[in-house]
Amino acid sequence: MELTRFLAFLAVALPVVYGAPTQTATNLGPKVLEAMKRDLGLESDQAYARVARELSAVEIIEQIKTAAGNSFAGAWVTENGAITNVAITDAAMAGQVTAAGATPVIVSNSLSKLEEAKLALDNTNIDQPTTLSTGEEAATGIAAYYVDVEANKLVIEALAGSTDHAAALAAQVGLTESEFEVKTVDALNTPFLQGGDAYYIARSARCSVGFSVTTGFVSAGHCGTAGSSVSTTLTGTAIGTFSASVFPGSADMSYIRTTSGTNQGSINGYNSADQDVAGSTAAAVGAAICRSGSTTGVHCGTVRSLGATVTYAEGRVTGLTQTNVCAEPGDSGGSFYSGAQAQGVTSGGSGDCTAGGITYFQPVNEILSTYGLTLVT
Repeated sequence: MELTRFLAFLAVALPVVYGAPTQTATNLGPKVLEAMKRDLGLESDQAYARVARELSAVEIIEQIKTAAGNSFAGAWVTENGAITNVAITDAAMAGQVTAAGATPVIVSNSLSKLEEAKLALDNTNIDQPTTLSTGEEAATGIAAYYVDVEANKLVIEALAGSTDHAAALAAQVGLTESEFEVKTVDALNTPFLQGGDAYYIARSARCSVGFSVTTGFVSAGHCGTAGSSVSTTLTGTAIGTFSASVFPGSADMSYIRTTSGTNQGSINGYNSADQDVAGSTAAAVGAAICRSGSTTGVHCGTVRSLGATVTYAEGRVTGLTQTNVCAEPGDSGGSFYSGAQAQGVTSGGSGDCTAGGITYFQPVNEILSTYGLTLVT
């Protein structure tokens, strides 16, 4: 791919919406409308309405979270974004939640309590012990764990041979049976690294660009390490290098500093008009979200959980967002977005875009704040 084409590719098909007063901010790209109809069953007018409602929901949730303090137990949207649910442990707060425009849900566990248990698990050795749950033939491993705000529990995903181990880990960090759930999964997660038609790392592996920043772009950390060169083709001239990268550990994020002129605000619309990014307001659990990647294009789904910890072969990664959007190798690093709002860069997961799957992304705001970057909008 020649350099001029790559300039338009730097944010990979991120459309804009949310009903802001300009034409740009009220336009959903045709590829995204097509994907939202295919993956979410939404007609064009329904798609516009949903993303607008969900942006308003974020503001309501933040207001209640501040007022509720330790009583806050998480929030999520339902009914295509029409209902904002806010969980609280103090029933006396219900009136305030209703007055703010949300539906109160009274639960037992505060969000801070479950997050503290998850943090304790992050700091625990979770390697599978010698004694297995269902015999020596059963596959073992802890795939992921996260706070499910709707269930008001910590969920641990484990292979069949590690379900007992998962329950023991939950007990080890102080959770009772009513405070956690073990879910059996078929396979561990993998980073989506190979394939794709985006950018090359050290003239070898390929990944997808996430979002343009004023001095380059951001992507996934597993795509490359500091000092690795980046080019637009396998044999092309390098246009930049990985300035910083984290994977595994506290994030799956990278910052690629590029040569002058490669940080354009316009993005590749996948055979549609180039479009812009309006901001990076984080979406709520249950919100519609789409992903653009160089292997599979645009696919949509919903946010399932925030702050998940995922186990890859290389180690655990904390602080990822779980979605039911599909992805495949080569989509790594690509844009996750909700309407016009940048959400994060594709990390990894399981499944594919034929059978469906689960995909995690690294929140973009953490990348921007960590490296002191400014999103191009």
